[in-house]
Amino acid sequence: MGERYLQGIVSLGLIVLAVLLYRSTAPSADAATFTTDVYVKFLAIALGVSAAFEIIKNFISSSNNHIEFTKHPKAFTLLILLLIAYVWSMDYIGFNISTVLFLMATMYFMGYRSLWKSLLIAGGVTLFVYVLFVKVFVILLPEASLLM
Repeated sequence: MGERYLQGIVSLGLIVLAVLLYRSTAPSADAATFTTDVYVKFLAIALGVSAAFEIIKNFISSSNNHIEFTKHPKAFTLLILLLIAYVWSMDYIGFNISTVLFLMATMYFMGYRSLWKSLLIAGGVTLFVYVLFVKVFVILLPEASLLM
């Protein structure tokens, strides 16, 4: 795939994202919500303008380099499928279990074959993320709906 073609597609996608982000904010009388809305709209405008400049730069540029996404397309595709399964499974088995399983599967797939060390690392990373988001930032993570 050509570099100019890919950059054009990404830039158009970013412009669509900027429009959706801009339209997602609703005017509010609350001061805290108002400043948040202004900030989100500013980010949306900045994203859209920078993507528009990228499209203009693409039309002016004459380079047409070939981009190679990966040297191992099958491995890359499997990794993307693992990621999709991870995100999908969070609704059913929750963040904790799906994250441990995803990290262990990814480590195994990448060549790390020690089951106990993989379990220890995956459990440690999951515990760290859980404590950081739930206890420190007070952000709810997906809970298991299948097990309840």
